[in-house]
Amino acid sequence: MAQATRSSLTVLDTAQFGERGTGCAYLLRSEKTAVIDTGTAASAPRLLEALRGMVIDYAFLTHVHLDHAGGAGHLVAAHPETTVVVHPRGLPHLADPERLISGMRTASPDLAPLYGEPRPIDRQRLAACADGDVFPLGRECRLVAVETPGHAPHHVSYFEPETGVLFVGDAVGHHRTPVDLPLTVPPRFDREAARRSIRRMLDLHPTALAFAHFGLADRAKGLLESYPDRVDEWLARVAGLREGLPDDEAVADTILADSRFSTLSDVGKNALRLCVCGAILTLDAENSRPQTEPPS
Repeated sequence: MAQATRSSLTVLDTAQFGERGTGCAYLLRSEKTAVIDTGTAASAPRLLEALRGMVIDYAFLTHVHLDHAGGAGHLVAAHPETTVVVHPRGLPHLADPERLISGMRTASPDLAPLYGEPRPIDRQRLAACADGDVFPLGRECRLVAVETPGHAPHHVSYFEPETGVLFVGDAVGHHRTPVDLPLTVPPRFDREAARRSIRRMLDLHPTALAFAHFGLADRAKGLLESYPDRVDEWLARVAGLREGLPDDEAVADTILADSRFSTLSDVGKNALRLCVCGAILTLDAENSRPQTEPPS
């Protein structure tokens, strides 16, 4: 019998929107080979070139936002052996991505053309994952699906227990990217769900976090513990600005005027505006939610 091999992990820079170091996929190789997230449809040629000559058994998607799942249909067209794994709520959007496309065009008309055109995936190539599902990739490698809603209700992270690497998608925001803000994108961020997800991830005791934006980070515990406070501070800042400014556009303009963002490209500025828009929708949803108990 062949000797089992340990997994090897490679970060694949997808050069999201033509900018390096902003979005990535992960290549995980053992007896079976998997890709975690696929980048945009526009970045699919870059991804496929990196995978040339390989058999790709699985593509695990953390969620179906087009910067993570847009390239999945292109991957399956080039690798018909691939099974695409996603939260059950994501299945219909991968089979027919039109709602994802129209939603992005509405949320950010300036960014939408940069995503490219996703391809629909035959339902026979799609598999739903439930919380706790285990996907063996080798005798010393497996991925465990962990539901981590907050950024999106259909968000799933994937944990490799043997190495302690946790593939967090967007569940813990950005890491070392120009737009270093919590990822509160439309239609809205769920703050309470995100807090619960962070607690679940902490209980896994990961040794490293694999961010989609961007790269591996070994301060897993500290990054996880600090994220809820970062979210609270960010939403409080947006709420405070809304009280003193004439409209929501002025809120985004004021944040963009911060010296931290002075060197952002036009793409980065539009990404920041998307975070502001989602933060505003989040605050509006929280303010309209009926209280179940009297305030203390």
